[in-house]
Amino acid sequence: MENKIKLLYMLQTLDLKLMDLEEEKGDLPGIVRNLNDQIQETQTQIDALQKQIDEHLAAREKANLDEETLNQRVEELKKQLYEVRNNKEYDAITKEITEAEDKIMACMQAAEDNDAKQKELSTSVDELKQKLESLQSELSENKKDLQEVSKIHEDEELQLQHERDKIARQLTDEALSSYDRIRSAKYGKAVVPITRGACGGCYKTVPPQLNLLLRKNDEIHHCENCGRILIAEEIAAEVNKVA
Repeated sequence: MENKIKLLYMLQTLDLKLMDLEEEKGDLPGIVRNLNDQIQETQTQIDALQKQIDEHLAAREKANLDEETLNQRVEELKKQLYEVRNNKEYDAITKEITEAEDKIMACMQAAEDNDAKQKELSTSVDELKQKLESLQSELSENKKDLQEVSKIHEDEELQLQHERDKIARQLTDEALSSYDRIRSAKYGKAVVPITRGACGGCYKTVPPQLNLLLRKNDEIHHCENCGRILIAEEIAAEVNKVA
């Protein structure tokens, strides 16, 4: 257990150093993430509009084909008018011609409506593509800045991450999960030393008997107020000397 508590505190020390390096990058990591999200969202919008454009193009093409077929039928029916033998046949053919011409008008209107909608959507796509191009350019610039900032501490960050991974492998999944959960909830500090009889995280005084138990270092104890893992000040000092 003694080794486990020391390992957790060593892990905490390394994570705080990594956090400091991350903070030196400023807002750049967040800006890059935000731009990536905007690019993905914009591309999704473009894809959705393009799908609608394709549907309207297909509908316009169908309307044009239907119109052509109906026009051919009208021409055939008009020729048949010269061959009718009575008024009944004449009326039937003229009725069919009228119905076909009404359908032709409907096809022309459908083609016109789909064409107008397709052009409207195409304008929106062009605007979104311009926005996408601008976002991609901005992302490229910020990525370059982030890479330059990261390069300054690249070796140090890699070394710290290597040491962190080495320590993490010595801990159980349960211990790591508990540590990460507390760390996430407590602004990056999951393991804190007792300082002048108080929790190093929330600064609430801890009972004297708990301080004695921490010095034995044979069991994990949590602050009753903030829930952080506590470590005796002397033991933390030993770890800091090694670090």
